[in-house]
Amino acid sequence: MGTEQKIQLYDFASSPNCQRVKIVLEEKKIPYQTIPVDLKKGDQKKADFLKLNPYGKVPVIVDANTVLYESCIINEYLEEKYPEPSLMPKDPGRRAKIRILIDYGLNHFDSPYQRLRQELMKEEKERSVEAVENAKKDIKTLLQRFERDIGDLTYLAGDFSLLDAALIPRFLRLEGFGVLPDSSLPRLSRWLERVKGRPSVRAIM
Repeated sequence: MGTEQKIQLYDFASSPNCQRVKIVLEEKKIPYQTIPVDLKKGDQKKADFLKLNPYGKVPVIVDANTVLYESCIINEYLEEKYPEPSLMPKDPGRRAKIRILIDYGLNHFDSPYQRLRQELMKEEKERSVEAVENAKKDIKTLLQRFERDIGDLTYLAGDFSLLDAALIPRFLRLEGFGVLPDSSLPRLSRWLERVKGRPSVRAIM
């Protein structure tokens, strides 16, 4: 891929949605250039950006004549167009299970995750200790599914996959929120340390 053909990634560096796309780009060693979008200044609501993504959100990628948004859809596209190294198993059933777990980890988790995030964004004196602990408890209960499923696997679905890439940014935040590591989630805690050692993940940390 020549320099002129680099994928353009419209990016806000601390956005977990952008980070999961960067992990896949890094894993596949696809040349790309980032185009900063300052969400705090409202760049995502400007007319030029809305032509790329009418939702007014990052990330967006431009790959030649293809313009895409929504991070998990972008990653599926990257997997199909740039299949080596593969980040999805060949078996359709296993691929479907990965998609279910991505949905579980991003959408099913979202309510307690956002409750915890919003509480921790408050000044410490304004936080509800009870609300923080309840949200953490709810998240740890939901995490037990991953704790069971990973078993003795190296990554969440065996080999490193789109599932790991999708969830790592959120799990790094859970570490920052004090949810992980946790004695009730030993396998998941070890997985987190393992993925933090990958160059693609170090690139977003």
